[in-house]
Amino acid sequence: MTATATVFPIHRERRLSEADLVALWEGQRFPGEALRTREGRRFRVIYRGRRTGGPGPDFRDAVIATREELLRGDVELHVRTSDFKRHGHQRDPAYDSVVLHLVFEHDESADTELSCGRRAPVAALNEWVDGQAVEIWRWLELPVRWREPCHTAVERLGDQGAGAALDRLGDMRFRARSAGLAKVIRGGADADALVWSGIVEALGYGGQRELMAVVAAGVNWADLRAALAGQRAAERRVGAMAKLTAALEAGRLRVPLVLRPLRPANRPEARVKAAAVLASRFAAGGILGFLWPLVLEAAGGSASALIAALTVSDLVGRARAIEILTNAILPVIAATGEDSLAEAAYRALPLPLRYGAVKHIHSALDGEVPLTARRQQGMLYLLKQYCTQGGCGKCQLS
Repeated sequence: MTATATVFPIHRERRLSEADLVALWEGQRFPGEALRTREGRRFRVIYRGRRTGGPGPDFRDAVIATREELLRGDVELHVRTSDFKRHGHQRDPAYDSVVLHLVFEHDESADTELSCGRRAPVAALNEWVDGQAVEIWRWLELPVRWREPCHTAVERLGDQGAGAALDRLGDMRFRARSAGLAKVIRGGADADALVWSGIVEALGYGGQRELMAVVAAGVNWADLRAALAGQRAAERRVGAMAKLTAALEAGRLRVPLVLRPLRPANRPEARVKAAAVLASRFAAGGILGFLWPLVLEAAGGSASALIAALTVSDLVGRARAIEILTNAILPVIAATGEDSLAEAAYRALPLPLRYGAVKHIHSALDGEVPLTARRQQGMLYLLKQYCTQGGCGKCQLS
């Protein structure tokens, strides 16, 4: 698909940089024959992947064909092959899905070794670069040769049409989650216990999800609520904190240490403290008992009080509260048979923080479609079912 794009300013006096390499790859601004290994293995790009802009590989979920196989995974870009080790990526499991290491200069004797022991092939553009600087600058000045079809979604569908498509997908994601929980409830699970586990796990979003899921499994809601019964609020927080901290310490023996630095609010100690505050808040009337009148109010169109019930000063902000409602509370309510009520409340939730994983869809809509939590869930549906499955060009925004 051909698309226009912003022209990059060119400074012919400077050396080619990693930013130039990113521009070449993102816009596929190079001839196909330039993409090959030292041994002559050639690559054909089917989907160049999503640019992440954060930690981890530069482009996620690429699809690249060779004569022998179809490669699905991530693409990492460096000026030199040795930059991969210089940045410490060979010790980071986040790079284990790299299927192509694209560089200007291959300055090592072998392909790039990953932390899992596998090696990623290296495609170097140096043969194309050598003696062809003028041509490279020309390629950099050209418009991009390909962009995701969703970049024309508003033009083709209109802002209302694109928004309606995201609404449908957001509902599909919500209902799929609710259907799975309904089976668990029919099997005898307690709704409050499911909500509790979901809340604690959701507190770990952003780097500690696996650990917090273990903490949730280690603290039974019915037992915790019984232990806190009749206590004052401060005593309930202390009691809940003791049980959650014990579960956290046990969980740390089972869950690998997170290597990347975490913001203070994302550290497990802070997440456990937040869970203790929420447990104290909900212990007397039960979680769904406490929240029920607020869900009714949200279903009428005003979700502010419901969101406030999940916030904790300096520990759980508005965005995290919306995520908890979206993923841990309202799907359980729908699973109990109150699906119309839960979906009405879900549709009233505003947009939390924009998720980096769907940054490419946000960029494609370019601020022209009003966004809500429901519509961002629709974006996540596209990400999971299409963007990461080689389905670009086949989704409802294409």
